[in-house]
Amino acid sequence: MSTPTSCPHAHDDAAYVLGALSPAERLDFERHLDSCDECSRSVRSFAGMPGLLDLVDPGVLEDPPVDPPLPATLLPSLTGAVQVRSRRRVLLVAGLAAAAAAVVALAVPAVLDRADTPVSGPGTSTSSPQPGSPGGGDEVETHAMAPLGDVPVEASLGLEQVTWGTRMLLTCTYDKDAAAVELPEQVDYLLFVTASDGRSEQVGSWTSLSGATMEVPAATSVPRDDIASVEVRTTSGRVVLRLDA
Repeated sequence: MSTPTSCPHAHDDAAYVLGALSPAERLDFERHLDSCDECSRSVRSFAGMPGLLDLVDPGVLEDPPVDPPLPATLLPSLTGAVQVRSRRRVLLVAGLAAAAAAVVALAVPAVLDRADTPVSGPGTSTSSPQPGSPGGGDEVETHAMAPLGDVPVEASLGLEQVTWGTRMLLTCTYDKDAAAVELPEQVDYLLFVTASDGRSEQVGSWTSLSGATMEVPAATSVPRDDIASVEVRTTSGRVVLRLDA
């Protein structure tokens, strides 16, 4: 079994997702993905990161802390081993991790008062212009998701086209008393996006409490026009809500 460090493209995953590779490097890496499961999994794990980075206030990066000076013996020992290209990749991944840590609190699902966020009936939609929205978005579409069968959950989904893909906000309400069978007080759900070419990716997860309305932020690198459907699934894989986008 190969290890991540044995792959010559081990540090290209984050740069690929963020669009930092040159056209030639990008083509080479995409060809490599067809034969490397490790890199493919890594790219999928970074898919939602552009959405998180879009939530970062640029002000937190304008005055970074000053690092203490390195020991005088360290740099000479590294000079012969570190190349310019690998150094650029490592710094990119480090910056990505730091920015993600800065916004992780913003990506946590929020509990709302149920009366404050009513969910529209299936098939309804609204559009709200968002002038000056961060990340290049200019309009949010809000659609009610259709239930698949008699399910104890309802939701509406906001979709916003941005420069790096699509930003989403799911408003979801779970009611264990809505079903004829006895259900638990809380249920774990997953949010999946399927692109028009058939690719499917998980972009969110949360725990719904009975009687509570949750706001779940999510993001995908798939452009708005390329999204074929969005689904809410249980952890066992059952689809309970669907939006044909």
